[in-house]
This record gives sequence, C-alpha cells and structure tokens, in this order.
Amino acid sequence: MKIIDIIPVTKIPLAQPQILSYFSISGLPTGALVEIPLGRRKEIGVVFDSHKAADLKMEIKKAGYELRPIAKIISGQPILTGQQIKLALWLGQYYFCSPGIFLKMMMPKKITKPKLQNPNYKFPKPKLQKLFLIPTMTAAQKSAKGHEDTIVWHSNLPKKQLEENWWRIKNGQAPTIVGTRSAVFLPFQNLKEITIEDETNPAHRSWDMFPHYHVHEVAQKLTEIFGAKLILKSGIPSVESFYFSPSLKRFAISDMLSAIVDMRAEIKDGNFSIFSRALQEAITKALAQKKQIILFINRRGAANFVLCRDCGYVSKCSNCDAPFSYHLLNGKPILLCHRCGHKDTPPDLCPKCQSYRIKTVGVGTQKVELEAKKLFPQAKISRLDSDVASTPAAQQEIIEGFIKKEIDILVTTQIIFSWLDKIKSTSGAAVAIISADTLLHLPDFHSGERTFQTIALLKNLSRLNEKFIIQTYNPKNLVINAAAKGDWQSFYQEEIEARKLLSYPPFSQIVKLTFRHQDPKRSGQEAKILAAKLTNVIARSEAPKQSRDNTTPTGSLASLSTSRSGPRPFGARDDVQISDALPAFISREKGKYVWNIIIKFQITNSKSQTKMSSEFLLRRNSLLQYVPSNWEIDVDPSDLL
Repeated sequence: MKIIDIIPVTKIPLAQPQILSYFSISGLPTGALVEIPLGRRKEIGVVFDSHKAADLKMEIKKAGYELRPIAKIISGQPILTGQQIKLALWLGQYYFCSPGIFLKMMMPKKITKPKLQNPNYKFPKPKLQKLFLIPTMTAAQKSAKGHEDTIVWHSNLPKKQLEENWWRIKNGQAPTIVGTRSAVFLPFQNLKEITIEDETNPAHRSWDMFPHYHVHEVAQKLTEIFGAKLILKSGIPSVESFYFSPSLKRFAISDMLSAIVDMRAEIKDGNFSIFSRALQEAITKALAQKKQIILFINRRGAANFVLCRDCGYVSKCSNCDAPFSYHLLNGKPILLCHRCGHKDTPPDLCPKCQSYRIKTVGVGTQKVELEAKKLFPQAKISRLDSDVASTPAAQQEIIEGFIKKEIDILVTTQIIFSWLDKIKSTSGAAVAIISADTLLHLPDFHSGERTFQTIALLKNLSRLNEKFIIQTYNPKNLVINAAAKGDWQSFYQEEIEARKLLSYPPFSQIVKLTFRHQDPKRSGQEAKILAAKLTNVIARSEAPKQSRDNTTPTGSLASLSTSRSGPRPFGARDDVQISDALPAFISREKGKYVWNIIIKFQITNSKSQTKMSSEFLLRRNSLLQYVPSNWEIDVDPSDLL
C-alpha cells in the first residue's frame, strides 16, 4: 500500500491545502496523472510524490481525517515533467494562487500519448533546446518560417498540431521552439536558452485571465530550474529590465532631428486644426516626393468624450463610470464605451440643463483620418486600429497594403508596434505623433516610461531626412524632450531616482488588491475594512495563526513528519506601504463599483531580484493571507489605475 501526494489540477481556496494525500495499491512516479475524489466531485490530479504507507503509520493516526483512495489512474507514466511541477508550485507561491491553475496550463490537449508505429522505438538523447518568446501569433509564425527543426506554439494552431508539437517537445526532439507567452509552460527536457523578443510588448502579460502572469518572471524561474540563459531583446527596454540586465545596455535610438511643436502657439496664431502648420508642410512635402506618412494617435474614435459647454455635463456609460467615446459608425455618430462595449446615441441637447451647446472634445483615429482627408484629398488614407482591424489577419491586410504603397497616409494606434519589422522593411516613411499628451497624463508610475518608449520607437521608424514631429501642449516636459533627443540615460537616471525615492519597482514589488460589487456603499466599506485590517497587522507585526503557503504540502501526510517554523512575517521593521482604500480610476465598470488597495513590499537588495526568493514570498504571503477570497490579487500589475 502506498500514500500518494497529489496536486489537484484545479483552483482550490488558498485556506485549504494544495497538495493532498491518497491511498494507492501501487506507487506512481512524479508527473503521472490520476483521477481523485475532491469533495463531492472528481478532478484530475498530478502525482507529486509517493511513500510507503508503513513509513507513515504515525502520521496517518495524527491526520484526524480518513484517507480516500485514488479513483482512477489515467496515466501510470509521467505526463508532466518534474521541472513543470516545480515551476507550477513556485508560480502558485509567486502569484498567490493554486498551483493547479498553472498545471492545467501545462497539460497536453490530449492526455493519451500518441502511438508509435514501432513500439520498441527508443528516442535518441534529448537535444539542446532554445525557446524564443514572440509577442504575437503572426510574428511567431513568421519567425519560424523556413527554419528546419523549429516548432511553433500558439493557441491558434489546430488541436492536432498542438498535440504533436507538445509531445515532440516532451520527447526532447524539438531543438528550437518559437511561441507566444503560453510556450513557457511546455514540457522542456534540455532547455538551455530563452530569448524574449520585444520584451516591453504588453502581449507578454496575460491580460485576459487570472492570475495575470508575466512571461518575464516565468522565464526567469525556468532559467533557474534548467540552468539556462535568459536574453531580453527590445528596441527600447523597460526601466526594470535595464536596471537588472547588462545585456540590454546596447540598443540604439535614432539620432534624427525631432521637432516638438507647441500646439498652444498654433491656437494663438489662429490655427485650430489638429494638424500643426509644420506637420501640414511635412505631409505636403512627403506626398510630393511620393513618400509615405504614418500618423500616430493613441486613441480610437472621433473624439474622447462629449461635453456640455454650459453646465459641464459629460456623457458617461450607464454600466461604467467612464466617459463615452464619440465614434462614427458607417458615417453615423454613436457613443461607445471602451470598457464594456455599451452603445448609446449622442444627445442633441444636454440631458442635464437642456443646452444645445454640446461639443465633442479630444482627438481619436477617426478624427485624424477625417481631417487628413479634408486637407489632403488626393492622398490614399487608411486607418489601423481595433475598430477596423480587430484580428491579426485584418491588421496584416492593412500593413501589406502600406508596404505595397497602396496607402499614402496611415493613421494608427499602438497596434503598429506589433508590425515594426514589416514596416521597417519599407523604404521609409515620415512619422508624426498627433498628441504626445494622450500618452503622458495618466496617474500611473509607468506613464513616463511608456511615453518615452512610444516616442523612441516611432522615431526609430522614421528614416527619412525629415524631422520627426511631436505635437504637444507641454513642449517643456522632460520625458518628451528626452525622448525627442533620444537621451535614454538622462531619462533613466531621473526615472530610477524618482522610483527609489517613492519605493516603486525595481525597489519594491507592488501588489494591487481589487474589490468589485454592485452596491457602491458595500464596495467602499469592504475596501476600507481590509485596508485597516492589513495596516493593523503590519503595525502589530502579527504572525499568522495558520500559514497559507500554498506551495508547501501541508495537506500531505509526509509534511506532518517534519516540524516547520512559519516564515517571519512582514512587520513594522520592514518597509511595507499600504495605501488607503480608494476608488479605481474608472470607479464603476460593467455595473460594479471598483475599489483598489495598493501594497508596496520593499526589496532590500533589488539587484539580486529577491522578489523571486522563497523567503521574500513566504513573508509577503503571510500578509496576503488576510485578503478575502472575493478580492482580486494582482501581483506586479501593469498599472495602478
């Protein structure tokens, strides 16, 4: 008789053990799959360890509960590797969630192993494996094209191909793997190098599901597990990556002259167009020379919101506390919420004061396109944003048209950054930013960094002998000026000093706690109660009564045979900053009121990346265990809004 420690491949409340013990007639290897009873339901589980029942007699008596037998053996042979299990356990600890969530991401599409034509065939020694992480599926396909022994991995592949590729990697017969972020969960055998291409691309973070894992942290842990090398590549690095990675010290920003146009002066001189005189002149000259133009604006629609000039009323979504954006759909005006997709009709009169002085405010891609068509009626103008090109195929069609010079002026959003390699293959284009201010003025510590990256990347894209034009109402802004000059060092030094002073990453780890509820009063009360509770825990240096370290097999019998002292909790001696409970930047979304609490856990020796160490995570989690299960816990959030 054996005692088998098993990790259920499902989400389990963190107050409960994450590794459970079951009876089995025979032992099973690590990575084997079984079906186990879990409460009243049955779930798939991954074998973590096996023990002789005779060796755990005392532990069985101490357990205080009756062990249940495994329901069924799905695979007596290892399906997941030991490295995958180790990674899943660490990720559960890092993102403060069930490791079973990550194990589920690691499972093959079909659990049954493909049959070999020759059952006696022995696979040769696993080849050295390299992993290239690409932000988009289209770019991944393109990167792998024409290379032998290269396997592609992304969610859009046929199920049969995904299954075949998974097993080839598992059998060590795939030396080169090119894939999107989910490729980090594949069953590598001999991984020696990981390269993250375009490392600042937001697609490297899972935005559409919890936990919001970031491919950088997963890749970093993988290199530690395999003793592999991590390479980060980017046109312009992130501040944190530049701080940690010497390999990013070599990158280039175009030395092309940049013209910062003060739009306030344009208005004073009587030019009320969104196109400055300098930009109009540059476009006219480029068109005369048969050159192409790229106009960048980081906003969709025709206008940002609708305003009453008498009483200040702003049209807002009935589901979200967010202003409607003003769009033109088939030439007809419509109000659209970019948060939930709700639509409404623009008012003719102000609903509040009945004034007719209703005005659209702000600039979006549609307005830029309309104005460009008025000013340059002979030019062939197209727009590239998620309204007209919501799929990679639709985006590629527009990009191909631009490359073939079927488009003279391309109005685009940040989507253009997913196609930089293709755009760079053209003979060059004049580039201008319609409004740099839309990038800068967000209450988030990343806004300066993202503004610099955006301007620098667009500047690198412009390879004509003309000036790169940046339109702004803040011409003396330090970030805009540093980016215009390509002066990364000046920007970086000021940014890193500010972050150190304010305890932002890389000098701390940030965890964002979010509560959502339809009742505005309850939402605020719950948030304020938790903020006070966490502050009180820190003030009293209170050690937790029961550890919720979800990566330790506290539910397995083997863990009862050893005594463990709990982690030293974060206390008054440590720099832990807990913000007040505050409404989110968009305080109501999809009918629910949203409140946030921001926690900064200071990293004492950030150069060694101690936010990934077990000691740091155990201490951090000793505080996070007080967060109720109906809260969202976002580790290393992409924004604080």
